[in-house]
Order: sequence, then structure tokens, then C-alpha cells
Amino acid sequence: MMSEQTSANEDPGLYAAEGYCVQRGLFSPAELAALRRSLERMIEELPADRRLESLVEPHIRAVDWRTWLELARDERLLDAAGGALGSSELLLLSTHLLVKQPRDGLALCWHQDNTYWPGVTGVDVCTIWLAIDDSDLGNGCMQVIPRTHSGYPELEMVATEGGDLLGVRVEVSPGMEADAVALELDAGDLSIHDSFVIHGSEENESSRRRAGLTLRYANAASVKVDLDKHRKPVYYVRGAGESLEMGQRDISAAKPLPEDPGVHRSRRFDSL
Repeated sequence: MMSEQTSANEDPGLYAAEGYCVQRGLFSPAELAALRRSLERMIEELPADRRLESLVEPHIRAVDWRTWLELARDERLLDAAGGALGSSELLLLSTHLLVKQPRDGLALCWHQDNTYWPGVTGVDVCTIWLAIDDSDLGNGCMQVIPRTHSGYPELEMVATEGGDLLGVRVEVSPGMEADAVALELDAGDLSIHDSFVIHGSEENESSRRRAGLTLRYANAASVKVDLDKHRKPVYYVRGAGESLEMGQRDISAAKPLPEDPGVHRSRRFDSL
């Protein structure tokens, strides 16, 4: 999968055509240090039989879940998601800390994000990948195949031979793979990609950790979520309430965070 291309699209105006873009320098060293402290507490508490890639839904499952839920409604992230989706109303569907340990972090084979969201109907969904550590080809950064979201094809997943995080992949031709672009990010940068764009990453064979937070946002006006199938809270994070639906948690416009995150908090994060 290793890409020879490291020049990523940094023009949000090309997002619709390319299916992704990168934004630089959004978060300060002090902000990142606070996130790393929270992450490191989670790592210390993780049972020995769990991999670091299993830190799913920190905004509802971490002991200090408020840190991550507050981050999820940060105006910089909402501006990035709202611009990509062309929407003034946004839902937060999920989050996931993807941490690759030095010389141990697993690969993610070519895949599409939309495949993993039962209960979500609609195509106006994007994933923000916020770099908590520097992320480059050396430590297994994300790679995307531009324009593969065109027409919103839902590709069949096939089983891998194991040794990767997801255990499944989508078929990619040599020509498609040759077009892959590496999204090399400094800590504090972010990338944003369409939920149908094919993407993946290599193992981390370096001596450096690679940590990033993914946040999945949807256009509240065009995407419907079956809460029973989704099996986690859906937060309405931006808008005046026009598309807010029953059962969604409204934390838009600096409303107070809920007293509880909507699930039983646990030091034992769910695996994928």
C-alpha cells in the first residue's frame, strides 16, 4: 500500500471533487498536551489484553469523557465538517482514538467508513482525523485514494489473511492504488474525508507512536439515524434545531453537556 505521493490536497474548495482535504495548524501545543495527558491515562488503565486500537468512543466511554465530547463540538472542527458537508446542522455519530504503538501498530487495509455504521441512512457523512501525534509514512499515516467516493459506491468487503485491524478490505486495482495519496500531518493538523472514499494505512514500524482522533459528522438535515441500530448516543452539535430529532442529544450553541454520556462509563473500552 505504500504511497510514493505525499502532497495532499489542502484546498477545502476541492473537497467535493477529491473526497478529502487537509487543514494545517488548527490546535496549539498546549491543547494537544492536554489531549495527550487524557490519552495516556486511558492507555495506563487499558487491560493488558486490549490493544491500543480498541479505544472506541472516548466521548462517551472514557473516564474523562467530557474532555472528548467538548472537543467534538469545538468550532474549528465543526467549521471543517460543516464546510465539507455544506451544512449548518451537524450530528456527531461517533469517535475513535486510533493509536499505533511503535513497531506494533496494526495496518488498516483499504476500506470505506460507511460500511461500519448500521442504522445510518444518507451519504452526507464525513470523518475528521485530528493528529494528536505527528503522522507520516514512517509511522503509518492514513492514505486515501482520491475521487473513489464518486457516485457513492458501496464496495463489497472481503476477508483478509489476518494481522490487520479490521480483518476485511475492499478490492483495489493496481491503478487505483497507484493514485493513493499519503496524508502526512503534524500534530494539530487534521484531515477530513468522505465516508465513501477508499482509505487505509500501513503498520507502524517506526520508533514513534502515531495517535489520532477520528470524529464522524453527518448533515442533520439529510442523514437519518436509527438509534436502536446505531447503539450509541447521537449528538446534535451545530444548528438551530430545525432537523433535531427525538432521541438525539442537543449540545449545540454551547448548551451544557449532559450529566452522563448516555452509556455506562468503563475503563474497559469495547473492541471493534
